[in-house]
Amino acid sequence: MDQTTENIMGTMPEGKLLFKLAMPMIFSVLVSSLYNIVDSIFVGRIGQSALTAISLGAPASSLMVELSFGIAVGVNAMLSRKLGEKDSDGVSKAAGQGFLLIGAVYLICLAFGLFGVRAFYAIQTNDAEIIALGMQYTGIVTVCSFGLMIQTIVERLLSSTGRTNGAMAVLLTGAITNMILDPILIFGYLGLPAMGMAGAAIATVIGQCAAAAVGLVLNITRNPEIVFKARAFLPDLTMIKDIMVIAVPTTLTYSINSILTFGMNQVLVGLSLAAPAVYVIYNRVRSFVALPVWGIRNTIISVVAYNMGAGHHQRVKNIIAIAMKASAVIMVVGTILYETVPALILGVFSASAEMIAIGVPAFRIIGITTVLSGLTIMMSGVFQAMNHSNKALVISIVQAVALVGSAALLALSGSTTLVWFAFPISEIVIFILSFVFLQRIYKQSFGTGFFSKKSLKDKGLFDNV
Repeated sequence: MDQTTENIMGTMPEGKLLFKLAMPMIFSVLVSSLYNIVDSIFVGRIGQSALTAISLGAPASSLMVELSFGIAVGVNAMLSRKLGEKDSDGVSKAAGQGFLLIGAVYLICLAFGLFGVRAFYAIQTNDAEIIALGMQYTGIVTVCSFGLMIQTIVERLLSSTGRTNGAMAVLLTGAITNMILDPILIFGYLGLPAMGMAGAAIATVIGQCAAAAVGLVLNITRNPEIVFKARAFLPDLTMIKDIMVIAVPTTLTYSINSILTFGMNQVLVGLSLAAPAVYVIYNRVRSFVALPVWGIRNTIISVVAYNMGAGHHQRVKNIIAIAMKASAVIMVVGTILYETVPALILGVFSASAEMIAIGVPAFRIIGITTVLSGLTIMMSGVFQAMNHSNKALVISIVQAVALVGSAALLALSGSTTLVWFAFPISEIVIFILSFVFLQRIYKQSFGTGFFSKKSLKDKGLFDNV
């Protein structure tokens, strides 16, 4: 790595930099979300029980992704910081230790896939059809999750050095492969047998393996700032500790989402078997609506970490301000979709009449606080980039308690419609808490609060970008 040339993350104008790096990342998140969207659309054609099985299995599938992503974020932040410090050996070592850690995560997923899937479904429902369908899908994607693990780490390595076009290529490969194979394997085209839920799982796994292969090639041939040295793959307890300081709170933060989903499923399944199916559709749509925000958030983790490592504090403040404005604008569009066309959205997933009756008011109620949700997502990314992952963890815990707790209380009324008000309640709570944390981090790092007069002037919050 050239020690005299600074990465664009430390030199390019902030607005232009975010646009350059975030647009490919947004597209990458869009492509990534297509895994779940496409699966749910085709699985919806199998039947309501299949969608319910996907929903009940979502906590396990999500936990698998969250474990791998948490490690990858830790590697991402550490590697970006080493880049900012011009430490080429540290960059190589961070990448090598990332592969070791992601391998350990796979062993956990493998053990669950082999021995825990049936019990996981059995504690949630006694419906034999749902259990059988769930075991087919969740069993395959967990046992064969090695492709996902490698895909996750190689994509984040590319993002860490600002090569988001490469990260986009990784995710695009996986999504296109999955979209092509889903109908073929689920319904049995081109002379192949119809495999139903198992086909959906196999299509996903093959897509992940294809993406992993492309990512490995791109990192070796097109990512010169990361030099893969053999000694970097030997366990280094100091580097592992440094990565895990970021990764553990981040992993726990994302893992709380799985607990949240599990808790919500238990509340909803007690009211109607169709309600968890609506919930899984909402989660898929939410990931799609918020994907530009997540794309920007993932981008600022690398950019903010780099500039903090390089000591460019004014750039950090400018970048955060631009990202916050962008998230608010984006989520206004999401609010309009939730409030105006919920029936149309549900229809895309072959929703039954009962699901539409439950889902239309659900989407409109949840849409009330969509903008606050976007701002909270962005603040969580800031916490992780600035070595305050513990605060992102606290936010996730509070969200889970507020959402599931209020949903359980509202469920006592026997009304499925009232339960959805738990979402705006929890969003308001975590937005307030997130902003309090942001103010504290600003004062600690920069000597001023986010909305202080000096801070507003310095970072040009209301300037054109």
